[in-house]
Amino acid sequence: MAQQEESDRIRSLDEIDVIVDTDAHVTEGIDDLLAYMDDDYEGIRRIIEDAAYPSHDIYSVAHPMPAFIHTDAFGDVYGDRPTGTVEAKKSHMEEFGLDYSILGPTLNLALATVNNDNAAVALANAYNSWILDQFVDAEPNIYTPVIVPPQAPEKAAEEIDDRADEDGVVGVMIPSTGLVPPAGHRLYDPIYEAAEDNGLPVLFHSGSGATADMFPVMRKWAETYAEDHAMVHPFTAMWNLTTMLFRGIPVRYPDLDFVFQEAGIGWIPYTLWRLDDHYLEISDEIPALEQLPSEYVHEQFYFSTQPLGHTARNPEHLAMAIEMAGPDNLMYSSDLPHPDFDPPRELFDRINGQFDRETVAGIMGETAIEVFELS
Repeated sequence: MAQQEESDRIRSLDEIDVIVDTDAHVTEGIDDLLAYMDDDYEGIRRIIEDAAYPSHDIYSVAHPMPAFIHTDAFGDVYGDRPTGTVEAKKSHMEEFGLDYSILGPTLNLALATVNNDNAAVALANAYNSWILDQFVDAEPNIYTPVIVPPQAPEKAAEEIDDRADEDGVVGVMIPSTGLVPPAGHRLYDPIYEAAEDNGLPVLFHSGSGATADMFPVMRKWAETYAEDHAMVHPFTAMWNLTTMLFRGIPVRYPDLDFVFQEAGIGWIPYTLWRLDDHYLEISDEIPALEQLPSEYVHEQFYFSTQPLGHTARNPEHLAMAIEMAGPDNLMYSSDLPHPDFDPPRELFDRINGQFDRETVAGIMGETAIEVFELS
């Protein structure tokens, strides 16, 4: 792509008016959640308290061998001990010049693997109470989506209705790895209806700890964390996006925005080319759509940028991928405090000069201000 004229370039990251991190994380522990679990779930609380290894016995979290290299950053096993506080989060925001952070879970990215529906409901409710109290209420520039249990869509809709008007709630998160059936299934209609009724975008966040045996990522055959992690995020996003589009979710919920997190950028153009091609070739199988799948994506879908991948040597290649994916649909994200995070300067340095000022500012923060209605 052509370089932008010097007069239309932002000279430094300091000239960006607002930087929004659209995918940061807390590292919640089981004890955090138990402390906020509603009395209605006393039986579930006792079961979890008695579990020897809650991340395996309650959640079905597993990683391939050898033990994965990020253990210290995530906690004992993917978050069994808390390693984050609001003070630490505020320190990260100050260090990297982040004006707003949208926080999501770590352990509860595996919420879809909880086999007991009541336990999933109880854990989601407890997590939402915890993060609102400990982070969002304590810092006005920190926001969060409501996490919902996909196993129990009616209860999930109630959780959305109960939390939607709370200060700092800016979306609805469905943990999307291990999501059975996939996101396009009619089972989730109550979640989409409640999100649309409350004017909240729906976020889909994948997670390597939740892969287990579920198509399309089937972790049991990965021998290393590298194999697992390299594939789980983009494959999860591709599968869920495909089912949502081909089964007409954006047609049925035209006022609802969707956000895919932590799958990066490069998979988007290829997936949209392939979906458009299949729609044109096999349109009889896809009667719900009235236009190309890519057109619905450009109208209603957004994507966070992390991980950028190994793109520093050829930033123009990243710019090409952004151009093909649709720069108006991309939003900066860090993935802090996870070890493979992208500081805002990495993205800025690779796109500045490749796009005009308005586009760069949009990706770094302005688009997120609009999508999440931040104030």
